[in-house]
Amino acid sequence: MKKSLILLSAICFVVIPALAKEMKIGYIDSEAILSQFSDFQEAQRKLQEEEQKYMAEAQSKETVLQTMIEEIQQQSLMLSAEARAEREQKVIEKRRELEQFRVDTWGEGGKLYTRNLELSRPILERVNQVIEKISQQDGYDMVFDAAGGNIVFALPQHDITELVLAELKKE
Repeated sequence: MKKSLILLSAICFVVIPALAKEMKIGYIDSEAILSQFSDFQEAQRKLQEEEQKYMAEAQSKETVLQTMIEEIQQQSLMLSAEARAEREQKVIEKRRELEQFRVDTWGEGGKLYTRNLELSRPILERVNQVIEKISQQDGYDMVFDAAGGNIVFALPQHDITELVLAELKKE
């Protein structure tokens, strides 16, 4: 019993100090990095241009639909029941086309979502590579992102955002 107590004490004296090594922790502000990184700004500009084109196309489709509805209302007294039903069916089809266009463009997995991924994925991968490089060079055990609002308090000297931005500008 006494031998195992001595062995346990010896292990504690060797293992605990090794485990108690001070961890080096840093943080970044990903929103600040992305807002100041020119490649990301350019990607956002391209995405906004494409979205403006889609918005113009949607507006055009809405105008066509509204014109069709107004024509039916204006000519309702002169149209036969058959002609009216036919035009109303065309309005329903145009409305479905418009809704499908909106889903295909702005919906989850839509054109803009996919394009955003295409444009931002390589940029985010590069940012993550730089964070990893700096973390390894400077011996950080962990790096958190303050942009999510989960860090309540951190000393400014642990903020490596500027280091990441400087490294990104070198590339």
